[in-house]
Amino acid sequence: MEWRWIDRMKYVFGVLLTLGIWANGWANEPDRQQTTGEGVAGISYVTKMALIQGHLWVAAQLVEAEEMDLGAKHAKHPQQEVYQELLPFFLQIGSSGFADELDDMAQQLHNPSKGDFRASYLRVMAVIDDIIAGQDLNDSAKLTVAQALIAQAAVEYRAGVVDGEITDLQEYQDARGFLQIAETFVAQCEESRRRDSLLEQFQSAKVLWPDLNLEGALTEDAARLSLLADQLAATGELASP
Repeated sequence: MEWRWIDRMKYVFGVLLTLGIWANGWANEPDRQQTTGEGVAGISYVTKMALIQGHLWVAAQLVEAEEMDLGAKHAKHPQQEVYQELLPFFLQIGSSGFADELDDMAQQLHNPSKGDFRASYLRVMAVIDDIIAGQDLNDSAKLTVAQALIAQAAVEYRAGVVDGEITDLQEYQDARGFLQIAETFVAQCEESRRRDSLLEQFQSAKVLWPDLNLEGALTEDAARLSLLADQLAATGELASP
């Protein structure tokens, strides 16, 4: 019988605790700010969770469009690529993570009811949102996360689109998900004077994706993503205390 991914995650947690890694490093908390909140490592972990949300957003959009097979690829991405890197962070902050919610969402891909999938998607997104909210990021940190997401979106887009042709559909779709989640971080920066102009640029950048499952050539320039990342970086520096 195939060993489910959720069982592997629970096994990993058990092994880490048995080996004493909890006591020897991750739980010592020499500087809690470095692993939570606005510390460098904390921002890195929040960015990883935001990347997962980007994958899940794409999966949800594709499921709504009756593209179940394509949606399944993005729902599995977080399990395969990013989640394990979050284990030290979850141990550090005493969180159970969201492996159960991810697994439930993946299981709903086999359910003919889009409503059930939508509900499971909203649950996992809400759990991630709560974990991120608990880090109390200031505007500068939120903009740093948004910049990292857009920088990754630019990488994925260039990998997925060559000379106006989609050469890797999954990378093209990933980039759109990262843009979507980055926008939510910027929208939360209510103290930033540049928030509204940045949000306008996010709307403008969405023309790079006329459709998630596009057939045909693209005419827009992906350089606008790099420009947006640069402007987020500059705004973040201004917002730094």
